[in-house]
Amino acid sequence: MKKLLIFSLALLSYMMTIAQPRFVKERADYDGEEVMKPFYFSIQSNDHQLVLNPVGRISGRLDTGELEVISMDGKSIDAYPYRELKGAILAKNYLPYFFHLFPMDFKSSEKEVTMTALSEGATFIAEGIVFLGDNTNIYFSSVDALQSLLEFMNMHPSVRIRIIGHVNANAETKLSDSQLIALAKKRAENIQDYLVNHGVSKHRLSTMGRGREAVKFPNPQTEEELEFNRRVEIEVIGF
Repeated sequence: MKKLLIFSLALLSYMMTIAQPRFVKERADYDGEEVMKPFYFSIQSNDHQLVLNPVGRISGRLDTGELEVISMDGKSIDAYPYRELKGAILAKNYLPYFFHLFPMDFKSSEKEVTMTALSEGATFIAEGIVFLGDNTNIYFSSVDALQSLLEFMNMHPSVRIRIIGHVNANAETKLSDSQLIALAKKRAENIQDYLVNHGVSKHRLSTMGRGREAVKFPNPQTEEELEFNRRVEIEVIGF
């Protein structure tokens, strides 16, 4: 009986240990304390005006791989226990600021953010809208980025945009230039459909596809370069 009790206590202690949030040591100087602090966004603008009432649509990935939605209190968020943060910061009269970062990579608990004033012809990358391979379907992980784009449109009801789809094309790509442009345009149209289905007037939206001539990395070496080639670009065409 005594041996059984000792074994039970040891098992309970082990289970409690593995249930605690854990971090993989990714840097030699990481001591496990940096992400315990709130993480601040130091928000400024390129027109030197005060950015009022910024809103953050942010999700954090736990050490277990699970994603949680995080609320931003003013210009700070509680970064513990998130290994990865991604989302967008939005403010009236500014383009959305999309980001993807790892709090453990920062020596400081502050991230400088420069918001770009809304203007005709201004462009931004809707980071987080993902397509795989030669597919035109929007990957399920794109929902947060799509919602951020939708919120931008709802925040600025007079803004009109052009959604520009891009493709990943290298020397081994078998698709012709016209097929690549059609693929890119169809991706843009799927994003347009999402916005229309969520209440944005189709008159405020137009689409365009770009082919080989707009590929940033002709011979991508990393997943990040592949994703950038498949980027979604948004151009403000009126407001």
